[in-house]
Amino acid sequence: MTPIEKLHAEKNGIEEKCRIQEKKLDDDFVYIKDNASSLILSGISTLLFPPKNTTKENGQQLAPSAETAGRNMSKSPALTLADYIAITKSMLPVVWGVLQPIIITWGIRKAKSVLSGLFSGKRIGVRG
Repeated sequence: MTPIEKLHAEKNGIEEKCRIQEKKLDDDFVYIKDNASSLILSGISTLLFPPKNTTKENGQQLAPSAETAGRNMSKSPALTLADYIAITKSMLPVVWGVLQPIIITWGIRKAKSVLSGLFSGKRIGVRG
């Protein structure tokens, strides 16, 4: 086999691997799109209620039963404070986008009430 034939064969192999990887990515995106709401709810519930390890009094972990062993294999480890901070930091733009119109509306109403109170009050000492 000549060097050019080797290069063509390698190129074809790489192109095939790229097509397979693109197909896998497309399938993953379709899955995420179809199951976005359940994935988000699952992530939020895991954040708010992390799985608890069952331990004995002396600190050793109890052997899981056959029923819980299958469930615990799919669960991720409990999140640390650094994880919560990272998640909070990444969600700040979203939270700010939601809170900004609420804060602006409240500020406008408050300013309107203060200004209307200043100009609608009785004037003392003015004779007309």
